[in-house]
Amino acid sequence: MKKYLNKIIALVIGIAFVAAVIISLGKIFAIKNVNVTMLTYSDDCTESYNEAKDSFKKFKGESLLLVKSSDFVNAVSDSNYTVVSCEKKYPCTVNVVLKERLETFAVFVGGQYSMYDADGKFLRKCVENVNINDGSPNVELVGVAVEELGDIAKISSLFKDNFKALRSVVSSITLDANSNIADYTEKLVFNLRCGLKIEIDNFNLYTEEKLEAAYAKFVTLTDREKLGGTVRSYHRVDGEVNVVYTANVY
Repeated sequence: MKKYLNKIIALVIGIAFVAAVIISLGKIFAIKNVNVTMLTYSDDCTESYNEAKDSFKKFKGESLLLVKSSDFVNAVSDSNYTVVSCEKKYPCTVNVVLKERLETFAVFVGGQYSMYDADGKFLRKCVENVNINDGSPNVELVGVAVEELGDIAKISSLFKDNFKALRSVVSSITLDANSNIADYTEKLVFNLRCGLKIEIDNFNLYTEEKLEAAYAKFVTLTDREKLGGTVRSYHRVDGEVNVVYTANVY
């Protein structure tokens, strides 16, 4: 009997010890500080900063060992900011860097514009195509379905890499596609503010190469040629990417 009693006592002591360790670790690694750094295009981000801090309040007291970066990402998923980095600093601090979602695209639907960020994610609605940050027009997307916005945004990013700008250069982007016609050549047309069109045929294939070729041709054009006409970049039968300039015919 005494033998079993000793075992029970030892078990209770062991459980109590483990519980004490868990409680101690919980207190040691409980989140006390969430430091937020904002990367923004606005002159005054005080309100957004306070909103972000409020979104992260729920993590105070949670175990630093258990929370994940995705938890912080989800906490601001409906805001105008996205998480760039989330770093745990033991024993009780999390450093979060947020970046403003840059309003870039506009889609005209139902008498008003839906605004999207550079990744093709919805931001807001407005009766006019006016960027919330600088008052200039966003790039209007024409013929682009909602489910296609992400892909068009990625291609637009490649365009920006080559042409060194997007909103200041492009007035609109038109998707020319027809699934009812077999072997239809899908085109993505960047309508530049200067009057020139950059047409990318079968834009989902060799996209980067076609944009690079289009830019290489663009820089060779005269100022007069850039006022109109079309630079067409396409994939030849022999496997090479080719680009041609066609002037407008009046």
